[in-house]
Amino acid sequence: MHFADLSLCRYHSGPFDADSWAVPLLAVGWLEEPYPFTTGEVPALLVSRLRTLVAQTKAEYQQFGFRGVHLCSLCASQSQVPPSEPGWSQENLFVPGAEEVFVMPGGVLHYIEDHSYLPPSSFLAAVSRCPDVDSIGYRQALRQANAEVQPPLDET
Repeated sequence: MHFADLSLCRYHSGPFDADSWAVPLLAVGWLEEPYPFTTGEVPALLVSRLRTLVAQTKAEYQQFGFRGVHLCSLCASQSQVPPSEPGWSQENLFVPGAEEVFVMPGGVLHYIEDHSYLPPSSFLAAVSRCPDVDSIGYRQALRQANAEVQPPLDET
């Protein structure tokens, strides 16, 4: 599934549909061959923070993981072997921004580490401010980013 970075996400009904949010639900890291993407270096601290947020999402919001295995089309096009561990891309993380919410697949870590993907700076700034997913602060930050409207996360 491909969405251009910072485009409205309309991946699935409920929380994965931009129409379910009071503010823009922006896609980040939904990469597929042959679509171009920005490359560069993501600071190690932000990669570590993303890894933590993805792991917390996997534990706290299992309903946002999709079943099935997604094979990396970028690896296939470069004759590389995609990650072998199961579940590398099924998690889907919501990151509260400033008057927007970002949604990204867990596979973004693979794209950053193995394909030098550079997510938008507004997303990286939001990641650096994002409370732990398993905290009350996370739900409060999502509500604040969603124009003080309850996020549609409990509808799935």
